[in-house]
Amino acid sequence: MTSTRPYGEHVPAPGCPTQYTRLYEPIPESGRDALWARLREEHGSVAPVEIEPGVRVWLLLGYQENLAVLQQPHVFSRDTRRWREVVEGRVDLSRPSFSWRPNALYADGAEHTRLRTPIVDALGRVDMATTERTVRRIADELVDSFIADGRADLVSSYAAHLPVLVVNSLYGLPDSYGHMLGDITSIVFDQDAKRGEEGVARMHQYFAGLVARKRNRPGQDLVSWMLQHPIGLSDNEVAHQAALINNSSHMASTHLIGNTMWTLLTDSRIRTAHTEALVPVQALLDHVMWSNTPFQTLLGRIALQDTRLGNAQIRAGDALLLGFAPAHLDPSVQRDDHGSDTGIAGGSRAHLMFGAGPHACPGRELARMIASTALSVLHERLSGLRLEVAPEQLRWTQSPFLRGLNELPVTFVPAAPKGPQEPDPAPRPRRTATTGPEEPEDLLDRLLNWWRGLRG
Repeated sequence: MTSTRPYGEHVPAPGCPTQYTRLYEPIPESGRDALWARLREEHGSVAPVEIEPGVRVWLLLGYQENLAVLQQPHVFSRDTRRWREVVEGRVDLSRPSFSWRPNALYADGAEHTRLRTPIVDALGRVDMATTERTVRRIADELVDSFIADGRADLVSSYAAHLPVLVVNSLYGLPDSYGHMLGDITSIVFDQDAKRGEEGVARMHQYFAGLVARKRNRPGQDLVSWMLQHPIGLSDNEVAHQAALINNSSHMASTHLIGNTMWTLLTDSRIRTAHTEALVPVQALLDHVMWSNTPFQTLLGRIALQDTRLGNAQIRAGDALLLGFAPAHLDPSVQRDDHGSDTGIAGGSRAHLMFGAGPHACPGRELARMIASTALSVLHERLSGLRLEVAPEQLRWTQSPFLRGLNELPVTFVPAAPKGPQEPDPAPRPRRTATTGPEEPEDLLDRLLNWWRGLRG
């Protein structure tokens, strides 16, 4: 997705800056933290930036500015269709970074409440104790796949799979469908545009098929509960809310696990404090969500009226890029860990990773439980864990929106797998010749067969 105007021919509105920092360029050697500091020094708490050639937005650098925008939906809309660049035809909303979907994330007011309430109520019915056992089973099975080797990539072999497998289990599907969903999600974010388009189409098929199956055979799962909710969402609306649960949790949880493991493997003070139980896992997660948050920035709000933020004059229709990472570096809220024996300062619970205001993440406790269990399993099962390469050799994603490792290669003492703990939930029942005709293949069945064909 690019602007329809050639780069350099964009005509700024009266009063708008003509110089924009390009966030899509490679990360500078000094790192993005230094970039946020430079932008703060040059512009104050709000800076003009480009997130693609010709695609210009305001980046919120200040903590209070981010919080104010999150908490004022009557001034700052979540509906990206209101963006002036979209209204005037310079940007389309076809890519994950610049999108609109009929789900709670992109809705305001009464429509937001209507779409969000079934999600909140369904998540409220999740049995956390049972789900924690499921997370541990899945985590143990992932560890079993590499523990005998004595080495692994903790991103591609563990952190990238666990969140989507857990969410898939909350949809009431066997693990095989979760592995498929994870592969489809990776295709969606592929740099090859054609593959990305195919991934989006397959993702739609997954959730349409999931809703159709649960409409016919409801169970004790998120999708069935949303279908049964008295608000009465349509099947298409439930499919989009179910997709939102997966899409909002997958990459964030993957990189939260990966970034936390990176912290433990590269910071001896924090590692020692955590090993000696001086820093509980929840405090460790908060520290990472503050100091190395997976969500760096998020194209999050559209101004509904002319307003002023910091030193910037915002016009109605301007897009605002929420800056979680720069907000956490705001000198007005900067935490001091120099006097701490653990390397972790207090106050990290105030991080913005889960948002604030009416759009705050309704699944934050579930996300924290998934990440903490994932870390606990690695701590319990991988003895002698250490990085396989020097820290400076690790490659971080170049995305201006996410911070996470492309891979996290480690070594450890090889050990025997635990073996099967709990069988994969049984596949859909098929009728035999003695009980009646075979149940017809549904959309999810066909999609699973397609995916198995890809894997050979």
